[in-house]
Amino acid sequence: MKRMSVTVTDGVADTVQELGTESVLRKALEIWYAQRGQTPDLSSEGARLRAMLDVADATLRDICLEIGYEHMATWHNGEAAAERATHRARRARSVEEWTAEESAQAGGRR
Repeated sequence: MKRMSVTVTDGVADTVQELGTESVLRKALEIWYAQRGQTPDLSSEGARLRAMLDVADATLRDICLEIGYEHMATWHNGEAAAERATHRARRARSVEEWTAEESAQAGGRR
């Protein structure tokens, strides 16, 4: 763990304070941790801020993963269509060449 100093907005400071009380935000955070098999430490402002950063970190990573999948789908469905067509054409030529070659070999065995 690394210690860092950070200045937060009033909104974040209010959220940190609200997480120190029985609130909907606290319940949401507890559920988020429970879904991961963990129990959050919400005993101090620093612990609550760390918990919020855990959620932010996981959320950003999920968003990056979604962006990656979207990029992959775009490539797969759009930009790669021409490349796939080229590969199919090469494969078709190869099959034709193999078929012709096998036919020639079979004809020579007769």
